[in-house]
Amino acid sequence: MAGVSTGSPILVAGADPLGMAVIDRLLGIGVEVVALVSPAEAASQARELERLGARVVVAGTRSAGELLAAGIDTAAALVLTTDDDSQNVDAALAARRVRADLPLIVRLFDETLGAYLRETLTGVVVLSMSSVSAPIFTELALRAITRFGSRRPAPERRARHLPHVVVDRVLTTTAVSAILLVVVATLYFAWALDLRVIDGLYFVWTTVFTVGYGDITPRHASDVTKVLGMLLMLAGAAFVAIFYALLSGWVVSRRLDVLRGRVPVRGRGHVVIVGAGNVGLRVAELLAEHGHRIVVVDADSTSRNLSRLRAAGHHVIVADATTEDTLRLAGAERAAAVLALTDADATNLHVTLAVLTRHSELAVVTRLTSTELSMHVAERNGVLAASSLAIASEAFARAVMTAVASPVAAARSTSRESAGP
Repeated sequence: MAGVSTGSPILVAGADPLGMAVIDRLLGIGVEVVALVSPAEAASQARELERLGARVVVAGTRSAGELLAAGIDTAAALVLTTDDDSQNVDAALAARRVRADLPLIVRLFDETLGAYLRETLTGVVVLSMSSVSAPIFTELALRAITRFGSRRPAPERRARHLPHVVVDRVLTTTAVSAILLVVVATLYFAWALDLRVIDGLYFVWTTVFTVGYGDITPRHASDVTKVLGMLLMLAGAAFVAIFYALLSGWVVSRRLDVLRGRVPVRGRGHVVIVGAGNVGLRVAELLAEHGHRIVVVDADSTSRNLSRLRAAGHHVIVADATTEDTLRLAGAERAAAVLALTDADATNLHVTLAVLTRHSELAVVTRLTSTELSMHVAERNGVLAASSLAIASEAFARAVMTAVASPVAAARSTSRESAGP
C-alpha cells in the first residue's frame, strides 16, 4: 500500500497483538493513528506504543462519552481489533450512535453476529484473523501439495512398522502367576488323585473358575489335598476377578480411544491439520471443498470446533501432535501435506521439525505469529511458513484505507467478507 494522507487520524481500539500490528502497518504508510487502549494495555504496551510513535488515549470504547473524549468526532475511521466479540459489537454500536458516517472496521468471529451487524449498520467491514488468513494457508497447502507431490518417491514395499509395545506390569504379573498356579496345581492333583495329566488340568481348570461338575473331587483324598483344593478355589476366584477387571478396563480404554479418534488413519494422500482452532477449522473446510480428505489433530478435547469438524465427516484425533505416536496415528508419513495451524508458535514449530526430521520429503505448511520467525523457518527448513498476524494486519490496514478512500465501496465490500477471529 502506498503512503496516503487521510487528513484525520485513524482510531485503533485495542493493543493486543493484532491491534499493535495494525497500528504499526498504518503508521508505516504515513497515516496518523490514535491508539485507544485500556489502562492495563497502556501499562503493558507503553514502550512499544512509544517506539511506534502512535498517539495514545487511555479510555474505554463501550460508551459514547469515552469515544467522544478519544476524538471520534474528528476521526477518519474506527478499527476495533480486540478478540472479544461482545466488546467490539458494543463499541461499534456506540460509535454509530455518535457518528452515522464513520467507517467501522470490526473484528468478529461469530458469523451470525457479523452478518447481523452488516445488515443493521451501514459502513461496516467485518473481518477476522481466521477469515483473512485461512485462504492464504489453504493456497500455501495446495501449492505445497503440487510442488512436493511430484518430488515424493514412490511408496516402497517394506516391513510393516510395529507400534511400540508398552508392558503392563499388573497384566504380566497376573498372567504369569495364573499360568504357574495352573501348571503346579495340575501336576500336584494329577499325582494326588491318581489322574492323567489332562484330567488333572481339567480338575484344576473347573476349580479355578468355580464351575466344577462334581465328576472329579478330592473327597477321598488326604486332608492336605483337600486344604490345597480349597486354597486353589480361593486363588482361582481372585485371579478371575482380576482378569475381568483388566478386561473391563481395556474395553473402556479402547472405547475412549475410539471416541477421541485415536485409531490409525488408513490410506494415503490425506491432509493432516494440527490445530482445531478458528484458522484450522476454516482451512479444513476450504481444503475439503477442493476434494482433499482431512485429518485434524488437536490436544484440546473441549474445543468448540471439534463437533463441527466431526459433523463435516473429518477424522478428528484428540491427542498431542508433538508426540511420534500421534503423528503415526494420523498417518503423517503417508499424507499429502501436514499443516501446523495451532495458536502457539512453539507447538507449530515442534510439529514442523518433528515431521521433517522423520520425513524430509513431506510438504509442510506452518503458521507462526512472528514474521521474523516465519521467514527464518522458511529459509532454513524449506517449509512454507507464514505469519497469520502479518496477513491479518495487512488485510485490516487495506480495509481501513479502502473505507476511508471510498466509504460506499467499503460498505458494499462487506457483503463479500466473512466473519471469524
